[in-house]
Amino acid sequence: MIHALPEDLPARALDLPAVPDLDVLVDKLAGQIAPGSVMVGHSLGAVVAMHLAERYQTLVAGLVLVTAPVGTEDPDAAAAREARAAGLSSKAYEEIALDGMELVYFDDRGLDPQVRAERLRAARGYGPARFAAHSVALGARPDRSSFPSQARCPVLIVGASDDQVVPTAAQRAWAVANDACGGGGPVSYVEIRETGHMLPVEAPEELAREIYAWVREAVR
Repeated sequence: MIHALPEDLPARALDLPAVPDLDVLVDKLAGQIAPGSVMVGHSLGAVVAMHLAERYQTLVAGLVLVTAPVGTEDPDAAAAREARAAGLSSKAYEEIALDGMELVYFDDRGLDPQVRAERLRAARGYGPARFAAHSVALGARPDRSSFPSQARCPVLIVGASDDQVVPTAAQRAWAVANDACGGGGPVSYVEIRETGHMLPVEAPEELAREIYAWVREAVR
């Protein structure tokens, strides 16, 4: 998605360290972020982005939250997630990365051999140590039901039309509960058609266009 952004909106990917505690994780990340930046987070990245914006309120000038988990996780589910991710061999980790791809991509994209190969390449770069640590962090996330309307910066919520991980209806309800408008207000909501939870890799150009337009209208 970064490569789809116009040249006058430079961006770079942040390196999320293998840290299981959200406070420590964002403290380590804060040094990578220039004051006045717009932070874009997808899924776990959105959880991290909200936590960082709350902890460092003057650092971030805008937030883009793509298919973001909102509520806390059930303790039993969090414990099961942590146990599943702990001590994985490389083979077991890669099997998990490819498991259930039909649930995270739109329609039958998850069955496409090229998509599966790209997913495996990305998973290998991410690695089992980060997967294990971030599984703990995700399971301990705070409730963010009212975060967008309380944030100290403009927020863009981006939903996928067919998200089976963070249900589309829940994303719409979250946006409505936080007084999201179509653009220009403190909280905005857009929904990208024919996408699932992996929206950034399914529709990078469209996501980039939405981010660019929102930054120009709401942030600058």
